[in-house]
Amino acid sequence: MFTNAQEFSAFGQAQFDKAVRLSSIFLSSAERLTNLQLEISRKLLAANAETLKQLSAIKDPKAFAEFQAGLAQPSLDKALTTAREVYDATLVTQTELSSFVEEQVAETNKQVLDVLDRFAKNAPAGSEPAVQALKNLVTSSSAAFENASKTAKKVGSEFAEASVEAAETSAKAASAAVSRARKAPATPAA
Repeated sequence: MFTNAQEFSAFGQAQFDKAVRLSSIFLSSAERLTNLQLEISRKLLAANAETLKQLSAIKDPKAFAEFQAGLAQPSLDKALTTAREVYDATLVTQTELSSFVEEQVAETNKQVLDVLDRFAKNAPAGSEPAVQALKNLVTSSSAAFENASKTAKKVGSEFAEASVEAAETSAKAASAAVSRARKAPATPAA
């Protein structure tokens, strides 16, 4: 595979660069999620402080009931927003990792084709069809991987987006039902 020390050294450096890039992707992801967690914690602390301030100002049971009924929707909205933010942060990492893997597959295919070219130069007469068949196999495998990868990305993205939208719709419908139930007058028991 390597014909001299310089090629081996270049290979080692390339592998080191790949490891650094992969580590950078993971650290960036951890940083994004940590920052998101801190931001959410700050917002939650501020919201809880405001809720306690409002709660301490309530003087009668009717105002307390109204206050309590008004908490459900904002809490649900915050939860959905948080879920969306976590999903978006995770999607960025997934995209970066997918790109990294695709680049590695493309590079590996290129290296295999280079090795086959070297082999073809030193191969015995009559082996050209076998070498060409191997090259075709690598090329078609590469194309199949690219198509499968694109399809998986598209389907995965559409499925995840549809799932998030369905969850938001269901949560909003449930919240609306709870709000309607609380506003409806109580029916006397027989």
